[in-house]
Amino acid sequence: MAVMGASVVNGALPASAAETPLSQGQAAVASSIERGDLSAAAAVDGKSGTRWSSKFSDPQWLQVDLGKSTAIDKIVLNWERAYATAFRIQTSSGGGQWETIHSTTAGKGGVQTLNVSATGRYVRLYATQRSTQYGVSLWEFQVFGKGSATPTPSATPTRPTPTSSPSRTPDPTPSATPSKTPSSTPSATPSKTPTTPVPEVPPTGASGKKGVGVWQAPNVSAALQASGANWYYTWSTNHNGVTTPQGTEFVPMIWGAASVTDQNLAQAKNAGSPYLLGFNEPDFADQSNMTVDQALSLWPKLTATGLKVGSPAVAWGGDRAGGWLDRFMTGAAQRNLRVDFITLHWYGGDFRAEAATGQLKSYIQAVYERYRKPIWLTEYALIDFSNGVRFPTDAQQAAFVTESIKMLNSLPYVQRFAWFGLPSSDTEPNSGLFRSNGVATPAGRAFQAAE
Repeated sequence: MAVMGASVVNGALPASAAETPLSQGQAAVASSIERGDLSAAAAVDGKSGTRWSSKFSDPQWLQVDLGKSTAIDKIVLNWERAYATAFRIQTSSGGGQWETIHSTTAGKGGVQTLNVSATGRYVRLYATQRSTQYGVSLWEFQVFGKGSATPTPSATPTRPTPTSSPSRTPDPTPSATPSKTPSSTPSATPSKTPTTPVPEVPPTGASGKKGVGVWQAPNVSAALQASGANWYYTWSTNHNGVTTPQGTEFVPMIWGAASVTDQNLAQAKNAGSPYLLGFNEPDFADQSNMTVDQALSLWPKLTATGLKVGSPAVAWGGDRAGGWLDRFMTGAAQRNLRVDFITLHWYGGDFRAEAATGQLKSYIQAVYERYRKPIWLTEYALIDFSNGVRFPTDAQQAAFVTESIKMLNSLPYVQRFAWFGLPSSDTEPNSGLFRSNGVATPAGRAFQAAE
């Protein structure tokens, strides 16, 4: 895979940029983000006014998943003023072993057009030297090649990587910015608008509840097997290269509006699980970003699979009258749509294990009281998003893993729960369970020990 050449253009985007990139709207992850609104997804959204920006250290990387192995002939880097002087462009078929297709130590920023010849599913910018004391930042990371004129939206969401901080900054609202830690006080008046009566998923005991969110990382399949998780998901309808251990269940997800395709629905139906997870954080602009009406209009396609379908997983406020989830459930009842269980996300900013566990329990109880359906907690950890991003110590996170799993197993209406997430950074604070060498973190050891 030789590099055919590279040229640097400073100023406006080249005329060929009118061609739709293969990378546009696809799943992107990064080594780190400076803050929540500067996520990896912003570098592949096709918008010149949004950007990705890393933390202020070297090295940093930005990676996009094209969805399948694809012939690549051009990379366009539209740098913000904080550019990289030394970087490599790399490709991979599985997100593990990387091949360098372009390398430079004399980057000058601006708009760089790199003519390359390569094939791969994953394309990565790996920056080793910053031009300023700040991080590295791209307005757009564009990958072109065969099929660029008719891109296929990716079903795989943008999820934080082990070394990045999850983007949890909610959209501006008339009220104050909500904390990711839900109130321990249930909302005033529970909604009494149940969805269409269907046989509900029965509450389960502790066995089979424990799960984890998984994305591509070194030794991830071995880590999944060692974790003791009973089930996992990848924010997609496919395994994304993860090997499923014997006795472990893979649960597919339809991530967003662009994921509702015949191919993805068929893949979900044939995944081997009786369950299907609905849209991912539709109430957040940097996640699936859907209106209630849009979600309701697409919902019949999910239920038509015949699988037991979980509600869209809101980022916050699942217990609130008039919130996104409440309006969705009310609309589902009005349209006679089936919703089999409720999915939730929760992140706690109180790092005391007992207190955080109590807050989580109060939130889940309030949601259950509102809808009276089994609960799936599909993302949770201790991460404080109230003022930037702050993580607890390893010991605090591990203590919370132990206490929270004990609590979740004790609630008969909690059918499943999944920790966020399996892979861990080797160098930065995070909530992951296993480092790249396959060794469990303190939280990972607590997860393994929890029954």
